Amino acid sequence: MAKKKFIGLQYPLTKTPRGTLAQKNGVDQIKADLLQLLLTNPGERVMIPDYGTPLRRLFFEPNDAVIKAEAKAMIAKSIAMWEPRIVVDAIEVVFKFDRSELNTEDTQDDVESILGIKIKIIDPDNISEVNELVLELPVGRGT
Repeated sequence: MAKKKFIGLQYPLTKTPRGTLAQKNGVDQIKADLLQLLLTNPGERVMIPDYGTPLRRLFFEPNDAVIKAEAKAMIAKSIAMWEPRIVVDAIEVVFKFDRSELNTEDTQDDVESILGIKIKIIDPDNISEVNELVLELPVGRGT
């Protein structure tokens, strides 16, 4: 059986020096598609109104254990529905960051307002390799 190749447009969209849209393949494309799924709010795609993850609903909620569980459930549901090719090893959601893990050029004044999402996925081309997609989501201050 032929090996499946995951090829698609790079996200965010960028042009090559020749003026065409840049492409990615393999696990890099899967990560790009997963990022697009997480950053798209349901209703933004006209022809696929259910596509996306409603993480923006959490922006002004207090950063606590409830929001952590809610975000994890939203992500798991979206991946199960829209990305059947992705094998998720783990979804970690944290609301207490160690300042050393964040961007050092940032003032880090709002470290209590960041919900960290780390999704560990298994590369379908190399099942022994686990890759990570990390996303920092702004939310309300912790309690």
